[in-house]
Amino acid sequence: MIQLIACDLDGTLLNSDTQIRSSSRTFLRHLWHQGIVIVLATGRSWRTAFKIQQQLGIAGPIIAHNGGYIFNPSTGEDIYRRGVPVQTAKDMLRWSSDHNTMLRCYLGYQRPVVFNFFNDPHLQQFLRPEDVLLSPDAANLDIDPLEIFLFGTDEIDPFIETFGMNGPGYELVVFEHSDHQEINICAPLVDKVQALQYLCSELKLDPQQVMALGDGANDVLMLQWAGTSIAMGHGAPECQENAHYVTSKFSPDPVVEGLKWAMERGLLVPTYQDRA
Repeated sequence: MIQLIACDLDGTLLNSDTQIRSSSRTFLRHLWHQGIVIVLATGRSWRTAFKIQQQLGIAGPIIAHNGGYIFNPSTGEDIYRRGVPVQTAKDMLRWSSDHNTMLRCYLGYQRPVVFNFFNDPHLQQFLRPEDVLLSPDAANLDIDPLEIFLFGTDEIDPFIETFGMNGPGYELVVFEHSDHQEINICAPLVDKVQALQYLCSELKLDPQQVMALGDGANDVLMLQWAGTSIAMGHGAPECQENAHYVTSKFSPDPVVEGLKWAMERGLLVPTYQDRA
């Protein structure tokens, strides 16, 4: 019987406007109140994932940074983390400052998001209360960052030439945008399934008690591992090939469709548990 549901965000729980469908919110909140553990599992940052959890109206552990981090906002606990070595991060911060390039480091829940400096667009549009500047002695970078982002144009190739696409404790991924490039730096080979396995071990749950929902390449291993897996009909073919059920391509709410499929087969029968 399914006791834990791990749900991807973009392309799965969130629609094309990055909003939660109201039917998904109602259904998942009901299951959570009945005692099913609902875990958001996303490549996004901890603060975006936490915001979505709040919008769902549930609590408990969250898998963020593509599996590099598990935290529980209810308790303030870091359950699992794999980050970039702090000394490497400081070297990257210094290089970025010397080349007038803004770099962002995510340190974790209840910790600041550290920048080497704030550019004008960030100050005008994106500044958040948890954003802080790196101190001159770098004392406020005292833990391995979960993920580092660097944005630029002409700076990208020199950064890669300096640090390489991978090194001890880190790897780089480059994303192309219309007017700039973005470098994502994280611990090597992080994946949602590693975090999900760790969490289930802590909760003493086996794969047959887990349901996973996803749509992208970073969900494939999680779908393979879970005892019940649901792929989005509009998602990546490799997800669909590794799922027990594929939702309709134009489903109005693929998450609810997948949950109902599991219920119809007796895989998801929640038992009451008071969480008041």
